[in-house]
Amino acid sequence: MKQSFPSSIPFPNELEQLIEWTNQNGYPISGFFELRAGDKDTMFYWFGFREVDEKLAQFGAGADGSLYCIWDAGDQSFPVVHLGSEGDGIKVLAANFKDFLRLLAIGYGELGFEDLSKPPAGSEPNLIFQNWVKSQFNTNIPTNGSEFITLEENGKCQFANWVDHVCEKYN
Repeated sequence: MKQSFPSSIPFPNELEQLIEWTNQNGYPISGFFELRAGDKDTMFYWFGFREVDEKLAQFGAGADGSLYCIWDAGDQSFPVVHLGSEGDGIKVLAANFKDFLRLLAIGYGELGFEDLSKPPAGSEPNLIFQNWVKSQFNTNIPTNGSEFITLEENGKCQFANWVDHVCEKYN
């Protein structure tokens, strides 16, 4: 997976630890999320052009083909973002990878499409994964994604606007 990251996006240590955890514990990690490295064509197939290859690093996917990526926001920040498989669900999920792991551990089925202000409905969290995130990163796991909503509302505009801008520019 590390080789699939563009040189402009640092590979998070927390992602490396998640890969090791998954190698030892298998799936499911949480909901329908799976680790999946991008290939040279992933962003091309989603956007229809290659001009974003250095700005997004895919590390995961949902059951429907949605992409979980780290985005080079251009301001020395690298938030975790979601790109829905049908061009929907374009949003910032977390400011950094540690917060993404905390959000993931809550147990939502489809992070990019769930109402994060409510606890997950119809899915049980992976308690082994939750406990690992808590102990490995000395943090807590909220009962819902409310603490991430402000980021999502503020960051969504920036990321969605960026997606719209590059689509208009290169299409």
